[in-house]
Amino acid sequence: MINVLINGSLGKMGKVLKDCIRNTPDLFVKYEIDKNTPLSFESLASKNDKPDVIIDFSTPKASMCALDYAVCHLVPIVIATTGFSDSEYSKISEFSQAIPIFKASNMSYTIHLLGKILGGISPFLSNMDIELVEKHHRYKKDSPSRNCTFPCRLYQFCLQKSISICL
Repeated sequence: MINVLINGSLGKMGKVLKDCIRNTPDLFVKYEIDKNTPLSFESLASKNDKPDVIIDFSTPKASMCALDYAVCHLVPIVIATTGFSDSEYSKISEFSQAIPIFKASNMSYTIHLLGKILGGISPFLSNMDIELVEKHHRYKKDSPSRNCTFPCRLYQFCLQKSISICL
């Protein structure tokens, strides 16, 4: 049994994640943390019972709290939060030297399919002028979330040339 801590458990994706975990025999939601839950990373640190993994669908600020806890207690973390600053990205990268971190700015199948397609067609776009505009639904709390940097960086990698990314 894998004991999971969900950070951002009361958000839209946190609720979906809870349902998925409850319907998966080898997973158990051991802890839930959100701004309106009694449990916090500070109070959890005083317990002698850590989770096996943290899954984070929260905000950049809450994600950094989860990351600090994860590093101090050597707990692997999945980070699915968006909207990080460059310094927060640096911190995630630095901490990945100490603990396993799976970081995905977007867990959407469609975004990853777009990445596959872009990787395949990039050589044919080398002389094109491309502009990506990030647009979200009206309920997106961290818009812009920098999701457009993924296809931009993939395009840059595939063509082995530097491109300008404006946020």
